[in-house]
Amino acid sequence: MELLSREELLAIGFHTVGEGVRVSRRAVFYVIDGHIGDGARIDDFAILTGRVDIGPRTHISPFCFLGGTGGRIVLEEGVGFSTHVSVFTKSDDYQQQADGARNKVEGDVLIGAHTIFGAQCVILPGAVVGRHCSIGVGCVIKDQVADGGRYVSMGIRSVQLP
Repeated sequence: MELLSREELLAIGFHTVGEGVRVSRRAVFYVIDGHIGDGARIDDFAILTGRVDIGPRTHISPFCFLGGTGGRIVLEEGVGFSTHVSVFTKSDDYQQQADGARNKVEGDVLIGAHTIFGAQCVILPGAVVGRHCSIGVGCVIKDQVADGGRYVSMGIRSVQLP
């Protein structure tokens, strides 16, 4: 994997770049305003836009999308995103009647330290996920998840494990 240099990451818009950061040249960045902690890794084909703070030893796998255009995304230390995880800080309001222009839903997203997400999870505006959580493949997170929460997808709904 060919990597971007610290200077290139600063030029993209990151205010600080930690030691041992590994960011693929095949990742894409738009209007970035954020930070990258020590040992963080961003793989090929990830797309990041807007306000994104990436904690130390965080891993963003291929094909992830982090959209910090409606608020700030904060990934604390050791967060792990499997492939195709999407984080949104701005979205259309899908609960609104579709008889005209839709309102937007916006909000910061906070992911606590040492939390992992399986492939194809979606994290919606305003979500706050606690520390040491495990979120399984295909889950949709829209509110709060307590520290240590474990969730798996069950068809079209997500359920909390005991």
